Amino acid sequence: MQLFDVTLENWLGMKPALCLFRTTCGNALAIEKNGDIYSCDHFVFPEYRLGNIATQPLQTLAHSESQQAFGNAKQSSLPRRCRECDVYFACKGECPKNRFDVTADGEPGLNHLCQAYLAFFRHVTPAMNEVAAAISPIFARRKSDRPA
Repeated sequence: MQLFDVTLENWLGMKPALCLFRTTCGNALAIEKNGDIYSCDHFVFPEYRLGNIATQPLQTLAHSESQQAFGNAKQSSLPRRCRECDVYFACKGECPKNRFDVTADGEPGLNHLCQAYLAFFRHVTPAMNEVAAAISPIFARRKSDRPA
């Protein structure tokens, strides 16, 4: 169910709830029992250690240059095939932890789950277009009802 919710969020142009399908990542820090903070729970490796909350405030670590670079690398490391894909708006290359395949052109960074996501997003396109068209006016009304 969550995959359908997040897919619809992308169809509506909203920020998806899951970092997997966002343009950038880096908002899901991991903390170890000793207080070490890592860029993501999928990247608990020494090169992604941001610091320790015993010596630095969490906010400082979360907004550090290295964490910003980690989050932005999600988009900047995508192969050309992904950036030009018709379902990029929904997939965004998914999670970098799964980008260990090579494109037909030999470019690294292709998501191992690419073919499955292509099939899924293309399959749900008609239904997502229909649902998005049906509920878009509801979201527009809600926005206009809010005070400025």
